[in-house]
Amino acid sequence: MSTASRALLFTRPQGQGEDLVQALGAAGWHCVRQPLLQIMPIQPDQPQAFQAIKSSIMNLDLYDVVISVSSNASTQAVQWIDQYWPQMPVGIKWLAVGPSSALPFNELGIQMGIPAGNHSEGLLELAELQQLAGKKVLILRGMGGREHLANTLKERGAKVDYCELYERQAISFKPGQLATLLRERQIHYALITSGEMAEQLAQQLQDDSSLLKLQLIVPSMRIQDIATSLGFERVAVCGHIQAQTLLACLNSLAARSN
Repeated sequence: MSTASRALLFTRPQGQGEDLVQALGAAGWHCVRQPLLQIMPIQPDQPQAFQAIKSSIMNLDLYDVVISVSSNASTQAVQWIDQYWPQMPVGIKWLAVGPSSALPFNELGIQMGIPAGNHSEGLLELAELQQLAGKKVLILRGMGGREHLANTLKERGAKVDYCELYERQAISFKPGQLATLLRERQIHYALITSGEMAEQLAQQLQDDSSLLKLQLIVPSMRIQDIATSLGFERVAVCGHIQAQTLLACLNSLAARSN
């Protein structure tokens, strides 16, 4: 297979996923970096949101379970926790939606529990989240997002709070810019890790339906359903988005296309 046909549009936000890029590169895949979303941490000039984060972090010891649902939330939360908790509170069960969300907490000496599936549904299958009557749960995330996890935890008896640490902002493209990139670099694969990314990609390619044949790699059936509804014809679910599983998924897809 030619190098061109092993080109992957790597859409993670700036500064993320360097380990994936290096591992894929070493295995003969060429990652073309093009973020679709920009991550904007909550700032002091957003006083209400900023104070809400500070309050959640300062009251961390009141929670029985803390769950991070994105690597961006984890990165921001670790900075906040490091500032206000020189000694970590005890008795908290720490969980993350996947390996990339768990990784930043290593700095604090925290080993996060992660589910077999890289999504909220996987989290909800964990034994730690079955019996929650009277338990307090804090969910670390960006502004807005799905309510499924929180709603289900509440149904199981938990009191759930959010700590919303950042906003997402769509990257601006010139008309046809992304389509031109895909053609000129002969990119046949794209890593898409959220519904918002799928929507942004579809919007940028809407004037050329042939590009909807791009092979997407996504972490869950939920995002697969979103991508399919947007018109993408080839969408593969690749569980945990980490080097070994992503490489296996890509190699399998490439072998089928030969």
